Amino acid sequence: MKKWSILLPYYNEEKFLPGTLESICSQHFKDFTLILINNASTDQSEEVAKKTLAAYPEIEVVYLNESKPGKTNALETGLKAVTTPYLATIDADTYYPPYYLWFCHDVFERQPEVVGVMACDIYAPFEDYKSQKRCRKILRKSKIFSKQCHAGGYAQTFRTESLRDVGGFDQHIWPYVLMDHEVVHRLLKVGKTYYSSKHWCMPSERRKDRTKVKWNKLEKYLYEYTPFFLKDWFFYSFLRKRFEARKATITQLREHIWEKNDG
Repeated sequence: MKKWSILLPYYNEEKFLPGTLESICSQHFKDFTLILINNASTDQSEEVAKKTLAAYPEIEVVYLNESKPGKTNALETGLKAVTTPYLATIDADTYYPPYYLWFCHDVFERQPEVVGVMACDIYAPFEDYKSQKRCRKILRKSKIFSKQCHAGGYAQTFRTESLRDVGGFDQHIWPYVLMDHEVVHRLLKVGKTYYSSKHWCMPSERRKDRTKVKWNKLEKYLYEYTPFFLKDWFFYSFLRKRFEARKATITQLREHIWEKNDG
């Protein structure tokens, strides 16, 4: 049996899938199954993915479809197919360095108390001063606020059993944006997360205006300074009501209202 599963949900990502898939297929650590979940794409994403992966016959690939809109639904479908002890969630527009999976595997194998290994998101080459500064900042925050999430869903890996024990990806638990933070909140009830200033991935810079798919300054401030024993209240009472009022559901991401206009 493989050690890892990599979940890649996608919706109309034909322009970005090849780069992401090539970075995954170039991983030094090959003991994984790649699970692609087509979330009702209307473009050529699936065909592009199959064409790209045809050049890597050594990679074990599973193709799934989830017609219900929303990344959470796609991830839930993907998680049902996972039979490995570890899993990674990745985004279709993100680059992963060749040692990304090896790094995570090494941490999990050496530290049984760790239930999630999280990467820093950078937007310039890793050697660049801005990237180094950002990674150090994320590491500092992860130490000060150890019971919080400091990584997006494109940068998260889990012990499969631990993730399932806390409910996994579930639209009924959290149908809103910031599902990556809510999932990690539940995960932190059963173990620790691990961050390193040397562990990173690089999302694309196409994201321009994310005001409708993230929290505002007040909500973010309260997230940071609400003690962990009150975090259930923060998510399931306070934030839920506010997200419902402004219809900040996970399906907003499908509208690409945050994407830069190539024109």
